[in-house]
Amino acid sequence: MNDPITEADLLGYVDDQIDVARRIEVEDYLARHPTAAARVMADLRTRHALRLSFAVPLPRPADETLAAANRLERALAWREIGQRLRRLAAMVALVGFGWFAHAQGELGITGSEASPKPPAFVEEALHAHRTALLRARMASQPRTTRYDPAEILVETGVRLPPLPGDWQVLDAQVFPSRDGHSVEMSLEADDLGRISLFAAQVPAFDVVAPTVARFDGARSVYWQTGSLAYALTGAGSERALEKAALRLSSKVQ
Repeated sequence: MNDPITEADLLGYVDDQIDVARRIEVEDYLARHPTAAARVMADLRTRHALRLSFAVPLPRPADETLAAANRLERALAWREIGQRLRRLAAMVALVGFGWFAHAQGELGITGSEASPKPPAFVEEALHAHRTALLRARMASQPRTTRYDPAEILVETGVRLPPLPGDWQVLDAQVFPSRDGHSVEMSLEADDLGRISLFAAQVPAFDVVAPTVARFDGARSVYWQTGSLAYALTGAGSERALEKAALRLSSKVQ
């Protein structure tokens, strides 16, 4: 039986001070505890942003200043100055990178939207949604309303969130994806109408809060928990779609 994951293990994970076997155990723990994972990923992002900021060429400080900085770095614990470093990282990101224009991409994202380009799995979710709509129009393509999340988890490794009681499953299909298996579900979701829930395995462990992506004729709200990514896609109200995604993301364990 593995030793319980402690705060020291989480700090060691952020600082890269634990061995590979323990890192795997920590990552397994984080995949099952989204709140802890979000905190750890925030620390990692802050650490990376800080490192990137110091990579920008700056005038060399005096040797005495460098020596004092080194002593201070050794004296202070990472967690004790975490909040201060987060503020510094935010300032570095704002000043160093500025605002980037978002050109219209292959998925039809409008250039007027001031939001980052969504990750690759959102493109797969949009394609799966359009395929599901196509299947619904074809008499020769049988649909299945039998939905067994436990079987899907065992066979594909994809964990699906519990669905609201007033949502109706119209179809559920397993698709290949870039990094393993994915699941596309067609749903009748009350005031949202016909929507799709897409879930897929992704290579990079991360925690991403529900985020809106807008396309021509559709919109998605995507999120990520550990090594699994999700997207809720439809043509209904953006506010209602985002609210539904927040509800589903809170139920993924």
